[in-house]
Amino acid sequence: MDDRIFLLLHSGIEIINGAICFSMLAIAWLFFTDSLTAQRLYTAVLFIVVGLFDTLHALTSDGMPFFRLVGDTSLTVLYGLTGQVIAAFGLFMIFSTHDRPIQASKRIPAGIVVIGAGSLLAAAYMLMAQWNVSIPALGGGVQQIFRGAAETSVLLTYLVTIGVIVHRHRSHRPQALLMIVQAILFFVLANIQFMLSFGFHDTDMLVGHVYKLVGYLYLMKAVYFLTVDEPIKKQQRMEARIHDLADHDELTGLSNRRHWRASLAAELERSAKLSSRVAILLLDIDRFKTVNDALGHTLGDTLLQKIADRLQLAAAKPDHVFRMGGDEFAVLMPDLDLYDTAEKLAQRIMGMIDKPIMLGEAEYHVTISLGISFYPQDGDSVDVLMKNADTAMYHAKRNRNEYQSYKPEMNQEAYDRLRLESDLRQGLEQEQFTLAYQPLVNLSSGKIVGVEALVRWQHPQRGLLPPGEFIPLTEDNGLILPLGEWVLRAACKQNKAWQDAGLPPMIMAVNLSMRQFRQHKLADRIKSILEQTGMTPEYLELEITESMTSDFEAASEILSELKAIGVQISIDDFGTGYSSLGNLKKFPVDKLKIDRSFVTDITKDGSDAAIVTTITSMARHLNLKVTAEGVETDEQIRLLREGNCEEAQGFYFSKPIPGNMFENWYRHRCQSA
Repeated sequence: MDDRIFLLLHSGIEIINGAICFSMLAIAWLFFTDSLTAQRLYTAVLFIVVGLFDTLHALTSDGMPFFRLVGDTSLTVLYGLTGQVIAAFGLFMIFSTHDRPIQASKRIPAGIVVIGAGSLLAAAYMLMAQWNVSIPALGGGVQQIFRGAAETSVLLTYLVTIGVIVHRHRSHRPQALLMIVQAILFFVLANIQFMLSFGFHDTDMLVGHVYKLVGYLYLMKAVYFLTVDEPIKKQQRMEARIHDLADHDELTGLSNRRHWRASLAAELERSAKLSSRVAILLLDIDRFKTVNDALGHTLGDTLLQKIADRLQLAAAKPDHVFRMGGDEFAVLMPDLDLYDTAEKLAQRIMGMIDKPIMLGEAEYHVTISLGISFYPQDGDSVDVLMKNADTAMYHAKRNRNEYQSYKPEMNQEAYDRLRLESDLRQGLEQEQFTLAYQPLVNLSSGKIVGVEALVRWQHPQRGLLPPGEFIPLTEDNGLILPLGEWVLRAACKQNKAWQDAGLPPMIMAVNLSMRQFRQHKLADRIKSILEQTGMTPEYLELEITESMTSDFEAASEILSELKAIGVQISIDDFGTGYSSLGNLKKFPVDKLKIDRSFVTDITKDGSDAAIVTTITSMARHLNLKVTAEGVETDEQIRLLREGNCEEAQGFYFSKPIPGNMFENWYRHRCQSA
């Protein structure tokens, strides 16, 4: 090859190599320094030194102004060979160790040390040429042997580096490291070409420089990928994730309230232009807090996920289902032809939710309450439609497990509910609540063996309200705790007053809510009330529901603490909850109370009669008493006696009696007997 052409091409390639090396340093030095790593920094710093030697190699080539001899060799050979050795052994040292984050402040010390050392070595070579210092290892015939050994070492080091990188990342191979492997492969090819060349100006030497240039390009691409491309993509993924979290619920994957409002607003705008109708369905899970408290938040979250899955199956399009927060969901129905279509979807949703849901190792049945509002019939804005659907949902929640379409008169009922909730706090402060007592009768002797305390609210304007009209509100707003404590204190005080008046000691049964049962230091609170009222613990019976015992360990600990103070414990509404019969025998309970739903149809439904008989038989083997609730007829009494049920309560004996009338009623009944 003509010397002038070779010189032009060789110099151009080496200068480009130097520019690429400088670019690598600039990229690693300036961009995304908060995510700087050791491999990224040291590779960039290493190749600025290599680039320096490549540039000096080009400037000192034969025919260039700075060509100098150093003994029997030349500066260009020294710079070229030294650059190859630094590149090979430097890459091996960098990638034979684990990568790690490194502080941006270490850039300058690392740069000063490495670049300084390289510059000193380059200057030393220049001084050796100026002073015409001879290097024995590069003299005479030894020069070819030394050069061959150096190039062979470089080649082997590159191959070992490739092996180390591939082995260390055999399970996961990042794209940037694959680019580095490609770069080293081109360095290997370049080194082979250098070894095959017979002179400094032949074609093999030029091809080797081309391979080296390609290797530098791949190396710069890897540094760019690590420094700029990957952090940018990571930031984009993070921004996309943040955006997704802003519009979607993390637990269920459904669109959230924010996305719901935006989607509904856009749909209303579109429907206004097309004169079409829209329906929104708002629903929540009945007694979800009770389920959550009984089974724990983990299974509660699982329940929400399964409900979300079923809603997506029921809806026309999965992206029309939204989670509003908590246990509340919404479904959007655009382009509605008939109002009945929305009600049919509501029925389909309720049917799908009603199917058993597997939570842990058991199946559970849950229900929902659902409200529907229509555009433009029930409102023309997001807020009005949501308010009206919410009103309809709470109207449905009165009976639970049903749906309601919005009607204008519901607004007054919603206002009344809000007013009633506000009155509750005032009612507690002014002690507007009172207790009525329903007798517990022994079926064998006919004697009164106890009473159940039932709370009533003497509302100043609305009169005497039964618990069904205000207890759900107290459970929602947390007032159930102070109300429950008042009931317990008033009942114990009344029982002690009856005993002081000469009535025989009898059981006082008081219901505990789920929140009371989970209350911190419940046993200490009850013990304090008993001490303050003077009532003997053995005459206090605390009624809990089956759902409270689902968390076996927690329930067992609480029940043991209650039994330790001497009170009796009964499971109310038995047969309707979640309790395990295997766990039941381990709980320190004294009585089972058969739910009124079984007693009501005991004379008509053989299944209910069989259930009652089974419960009484099981209780007898567990040494537990049994009380039947809701007894109203002679036939029910007869069947309960035949089934060996010990106690009963209900309108058959008496309606709940106010405390100030119970003493007279009791004495009159005893005289009549």
